[in-house]
Amino acid sequence: MTPAVIASVETMLEKWKGQVGKEIEVFGEFRLLTSEVISGTTFGSSYLEGEKIFAMLNKLSIIMSRNIFKTRIPFINKLLKPADMLESEKLAEEIQDIVMKIIKKREDEVVNEEADSFGSDFLGLLVNACRDSDEKNRISFEDLVDECKTFYLAGQDTANSLLAWTVFLFAIHGDWQEKVRREVIDIFGCQNPHTEGVAKLKTVSKLSNQNSDCDIAVVLQ
Repeated sequence: MTPAVIASVETMLEKWKGQVGKEIEVFGEFRLLTSEVISGTTFGSSYLEGEKIFAMLNKLSIIMSRNIFKTRIPFINKLLKPADMLESEKLAEEIQDIVMKIIKKREDEVVNEEADSFGSDFLGLLVNACRDSDEKNRISFEDLVDECKTFYLAGQDTANSLLAWTVFLFAIHGDWQEKVRREVIDIFGCQNPHTEGVAKLKTVSKLSNQNSDCDIAVVLQ
């Protein structure tokens, strides 16, 4: 996972180099970054399909948010479905179809001995749970799709907000920004981050392990 994160961050930073002196909308940039990382983490080599799912989930969440306070009359809605309801149903079906195709591809690879497992990524773990021989531990396909949705939406929003807020706080607390920069340089030098080194980042860990944005702000004061 670490190499994939590094590659995504390098791509983003390379893009930023061409915008020196210009304002960068970091929240939007981090949204793209986290969606790419989560897609790769969830679907591994199928990350392109994962990004399609993410785009559709975003549309679905927008539809839900603008309809959350609307009053629904069950019988009428069944006869005359609003445009948003029709679109949300279509998106849900498309998401399920994409996930099914990815799973089918992985199953075929295992059957044809092109792979020895369903994968070590998040989806692979879910597929293993879906195919578990013990019924008590087995999850349904609907649960599998729901888990993917939750992982995407909750994980992406949390990571995106945390990154944007942390960068903002570092911008107004230059002393802490310098402490973190010095620690990273001392441990990694000019090398890319690696798992062993990340575990030694005490100052970074102190900040990133806070449970809320308010806690981070307090630590920086």
